[in-house]
Amino acid sequence: MGEILKIFSDWLTPIGEKDRDEVHRDGDWHESFHCWFYRHENNRTSIYFQRRSDIKKDFPDLYDITAAGHIQINESRIEGGLREVREELGLTLSEENISYSGFYKEQLQMKALNDREICHIYIFPYDEAMQLAINDEVTDVVRIDIEDFVSMISKKRKYLSAYSILNKHEIDLELHHFCPHDFNYYQHVVQAIWNTREV
Repeated sequence: MGEILKIFSDWLTPIGEKDRDEVHRDGDWHESFHCWFYRHENNRTSIYFQRRSDIKKDFPDLYDITAAGHIQINESRIEGGLREVREELGLTLSEENISYSGFYKEQLQMKALNDREICHIYIFPYDEAMQLAINDEVTDVVRIDIEDFVSMISKKRKYLSAYSILNKHEIDLELHHFCPHDFNYYQHVVQAIWNTREV
């Protein structure tokens, strides 16, 4: 048996446990940890995306949440989340380093995948002096101007420029290069980051 997850009713009441593959097949609500890195500098704000490797079963090669993952049955939300940050990016953070910005119920459906997640969203003010050590599920981490990103998901621009902090070069990206999250999900994340700007 693989990874075991807690499953929930539509009203977020725990109703049992299930294998991850079965959860994604059956469309059960389950919890996930999403940690978005951001940076404020010179009146500009950046947001960081990881590039999923081509070995990933779901959404290979697409750009997605800086660090994210499922919360296993024997873990608290924080334990599971900080484990994911450590495994994917090589950073050891504590609960005090990250800020909770609420949850978002999201459904991503395609072919055999019916992924219904209760996304617990955290944000982290990243300093690029902190060296990353990515695992084999991640191939890059890029920095994007958050206003450019908002403009793209609002379909006011076709592409944007991202900067690879691992390979030190610019990359042009379009919307289809990103995981297909709800517009309202991205709006939630962007607003949480904007709320940290100093007045």
